[in-house]
Amino acid sequence: MDNGIGFQSVWTVVKKYWWVITITIIIGGGFGFLTAKTSVSYESVAKVYVDKGFVEDKNGNGLNDGDNDRFWQSINAVARTNKFKQQMLDKVDSFNGEQLTIDSNNGTNVIAVKYASDDVTNNVKVVNQATKLIKKDFLKLNTKNTKMTVIDKATKKTSQTINFSNKKTNVVMGVIYGLIVGFIVSALHFILTRKK
Repeated sequence: MDNGIGFQSVWTVVKKYWWVITITIIIGGGFGFLTAKTSVSYESVAKVYVDKGFVEDKNGNGLNDGDNDRFWQSINAVARTNKFKQQMLDKVDSFNGEQLTIDSNNGTNVIAVKYASDDVTNNVKVVNQATKLIKKDFLKLNTKNTKMTVIDKATKKTSQTINFSNKKTNVVMGVIYGLIVGFIVSALHFILTRKK
């Protein structure tokens, strides 16, 4: 006499209580669908062109001429300082330095200044203001040797919409939890009624 639960018992539980498992799967999937969230954010971009010839920044720090990636990585670091943040907040409604990225296009002289958040109007202001700050307040990029030219300003029209939804994940997780809960409830009922 076997008091344990073997493969035969598992199959018996599934055959006998399939309707309980099905109901818990539907409830789990439905709950997952109802608790899923969809969020929309926007990314605004300005593109600037920097002529070669820069040798030092406003503070006299030497820059590696011709190494655009390294140069813009250092500007990225500057964009996360408290001074930069304060100057940005003086001109825009809200600003988070972690959402601003400044990078070169595969080492070329074309640079992208990007900002992503859920407010497209503020994004456009942030990107255009950041471009101005980098050009005027942090670097001497209007000398006879070096020039920074905005070739694409950020606008609402050119901002990209980024949709994020976790519905699929939530529904799949709900179905899995429903299956597990349904099987456990059915197995417990099967064990308790078998012992009587």
